[in-house]
Parts: sequence; structure tokens; C-alpha cells
Amino acid sequence: MTILEKVNILILLVTISYIMALSNLLSNIDDIQPQIRWLITFFTSVGLFRLLILLVYWLIHRSDALLALYHRNRFLKGLWTYSYEANGKRHVGIWRIAQDVSSLSVTGYGVDADGKMDSHFRSISQPFEHQGVDEIMFARTDIASGDEHYSKSTLYIDPLSRRSWLSGPTDIRAQSVLYGYDEDGVRHAELVLHRAGKGLSEHEIVEGLIAEAHNVDPRQSKGIDES
Repeated sequence: MTILEKVNILILLVTISYIMALSNLLSNIDDIQPQIRWLITFFTSVGLFRLLILLVYWLIHRSDALLALYHRNRFLKGLWTYSYEANGKRHVGIWRIAQDVSSLSVTGYGVDADGKMDSHFRSISQPFEHQGVDEIMFARTDIASGDEHYSKSTLYIDPLSRRSWLSGPTDIRAQSVLYGYDEDGVRHAELVLHRAGKGLSEHEIVEGLIAEAHNVDPRQSKGIDES
């Protein structure tokens, strides 16, 4: 049973409890005819059910804590850093993950050794489950050449990296396969993502990535969530 189904069942149970209580209350009023009692119960319970759905999902959408409780091990909203090795070079960048009750999207960019943006990308699909793991499609643009291509990333979310009920996982390993352009079929087999530290600006996160890429003491890197 999905979390969405569980929330809807909880709302339904609350509505059923309301129907039973209202029916008992109205049955003690002799001046109200049975047909009127039925109409009052029906229309108010339908209104209550609809109101509860709107209220509950509005609250979840507005609160990251409730969204974390809702998605649990799949709460990924926020800034993430990534790194991988390709052609003897280390590549780093940022994923911006937006998430609500029913959807997730990713935008982001890569940075070079000087901290300048060298590529940007965006998700063009929702995550879809395939053989027990999540996959998502991206469109990517190389800034220097303007060339565009697509990629598919397979995400291995580490559920044990979730540190509390009010947070999501902090570590993801991934593999990406590139399509189109001159990198067709190239696989980045060791893509590592970490949730960025709370309260840090993207500039501070990029500074931490560049410091780490230049073999500065990782404890001086501000891009990794150590909270």
C-alpha cells in the first residue's frame, strides 16, 4: 500500500467517524424527518471529506517536515552535490530537487575547476521504478559548445542515511548513461550525490566542491551535510 493510499484511508476513517457521530446526533432530534437527516449527513460528510483532503495535502505541501514524513526514504527535496570521475578528471556540480506530494523534478549544473558553470541540465521525466531502482531522464547542454544530449540516471538511494523522521536520505549513488552527441552510450558508473548542508548558499556549496576537488581537507568543504 502506498503512502498516498494510507493518507486517503485515514481521511476516509475520519469522515466515517463524523458520519456516525452526526447520525447519532440527528437521530435524537424528532423534528427532523429521516430524509432530511440523510441529506444533511450526506452533503456535510462529502464536504468534510473534500475539505480534509485539500487541507491535509496543503499542509504537506507547505511543510518540509510533513513532506519528509509523507515520502520517508524518498524525501529528496533540496540541494545536492554530485561528483564523478571521467577521462581522468573529476566532475562536480549541483542538483536542485523540487518535490511535492505527487511529483519530483531536477535542475542543476556542473562546474569546472575554477567554479564556473560548464553544463546545465533538467529532468524530462518523473522518476520511474525499474527492477527495484529509480530511473530518471535528463536533457543536458554543454555550455562551451552548445551541444545538447540526453541521459538516463539510475538512482540507488541509501535509506540508512536517513537520520531522523523529519529528514530524508543524505546519500545517493547513481549511474548515468548518455545518449546522443559524441558521448552516445558513455556510462558514468560512479556518480555520488550528497545532500548539501542546511543554510548554505549555492556559492558556498560550490566553493566547498572546488576546495575538495583541489584536495583541500574535506572538513573545510562546506558542500557536504554534516549535521
